[in-house]
Amino acid sequence: MDMYLPSLPEVTRSLHAPAATVQLTLTACLAGMALGQLVVGPMSDRWGRRRPLLAGLGVFVVATVLCALAPTVELLVAFRLAQGLAGAAAIVIARAVVRDLYDGMAMARFFSTLMLISGVAPIVAPLIGGQVLRVTDWRGVFVVLTVIGVAIGALVWTKLPETLPPAERHSGGVGEALQAMRGLLADRSFAGYMLTGGFAFAALFAYISASPFVIQEIYGASPQTFSLLFGVNSVGLVLVGQINGKILVGRVSLDRVLGSA
Repeated sequence: MDMYLPSLPEVTRSLHAPAATVQLTLTACLAGMALGQLVVGPMSDRWGRRRPLLAGLGVFVVATVLCALAPTVELLVAFRLAQGLAGAAAIVIARAVVRDLYDGMAMARFFSTLMLISGVAPIVAPLIGGQVLRVTDWRGVFVVLTVIGVAIGALVWTKLPETLPPAERHSGGVGEALQAMRGLLADRSFAGYMLTGGFAFAALFAYISASPFVIQEIYGASPQTFSLLFGVNSVGLVLVGQINGKILVGRVSLDRVLGSA
């Protein structure tokens, strides 16, 4: 998503589409990631982590190729939805693997490491996207993403073992997952944490979807300058994530840290 951001104004010109419609390519990808987790999560609990992850990465690669070839903005939105649905496998299974291998404070520290990766990605990805746009157009960004998807798939195939033994798997499906979510939503504490994270992410996504047009079209910045400005925001994510994982976890109440934030 972040590598694609500097090219959004170019997509509006290339596909002769309004900015609001092009922003739907971000919304579709995000919706796909949200919905995909409802399906991939139960699949990984039933069949293990490796097979659903490899299948998701395979579909991601195909969807990304189709994004690069999309002739209209409507098809681009559809392919981005498929890309998000497939990419959800990596999001949910990465966290499930951590849960398989760690618990307690060790799990909290490892999630802080994942937060570091999540923080570095918004810095590096737009920078890469901006440089890609120096030599090609927005379609070239999806070509690069295709190569990255193939590389990650090869890495998973060769390096990631199965972390969920057959004895610990269960056959619950999407229905069971939805029932569990219904119970969670009835829990006031969980709902409070969920709403806190949801509102914070909503503000972040509003910035992500609008900033390429504001910075490039109103202020006249180049895609490369936009990528630098966007990356500055992510430095805070990296710093705070490391402070939380290395200093605060185990010393300060997690609720106090969240309340202070």
